[in-house]
Amino acid sequence: MNRKLAALALTGVVLLSTVGLGSAALLGSGQAGNQASTVTVSATGTATAEPDRAVVDLAATAEADNATAATERLAENVSTLRDALTDGNLSVESVDTTSYSVFQRTDNGTTTYVARQSFAVTTTNTSEAGAVIDTAVASGATEISGVAFAISDERRQDLRADAIDEAVDDARAQAEAVADSTGLTLGEVRSVSTGDGSGFLVERTADAGTTVEPSPVSVSATVEITYDATAD
Repeated sequence: MNRKLAALALTGVVLLSTVGLGSAALLGSGQAGNQASTVTVSATGTATAEPDRAVVDLAATAEADNATAATERLAENVSTLRDALTDGNLSVESVDTTSYSVFQRTDNGTTTYVARQSFAVTTTNTSEAGAVIDTAVASGATEISGVAFAISDERRQDLRADAIDEAVDDARAQAEAVADSTGLTLGEVRSVSTGDGSGFLVERTADAGTTVEPSPVSVSATVEITYDATAD
């Protein structure tokens, strides 16, 4: 698995200092008069891997002079389209409906009813994205919106764990630098919070018949860590 650390920035540094016996006891320093502080840092890590899924966004439409006829015609088109995509010649994992609509279009006083159904077609063979497009177009698809390369949920969780590792390592390095520059000694971790960063599904559009090259997928995660610190 290829991994890379994205631009990791220190987004916040907070130094909270109090002096006195009460504060020292609260922070567990155990020494009267010592300055007790905390250092809080935020960092983001990113991990990248090759995709194991390609998702083709497409749609089929049908027209008629009434809504019922348009939807019936669309149902026939969609049945043919699904059969072609799932006949076993392609590594299609799923054909999921993403939207369905019926609307009127009026041209020169003539009203036409248009039924439209869009799909996300997922293949587990990223090299088949172009073949999915060709098959769909030959089997009644009227729109190809684009291609997105993705990863399975299991691989996404693995990438997120790697991204968190990167973020934690960077946060520690940043906190140590802050402590050194402000005359503090970094202590134990007081609190940690994590957040999801972005999951990048790298999209590319393609015309029917072209080869669509897979692009890497990246997942990022953020951490915010507060460390105890004491004055040197």
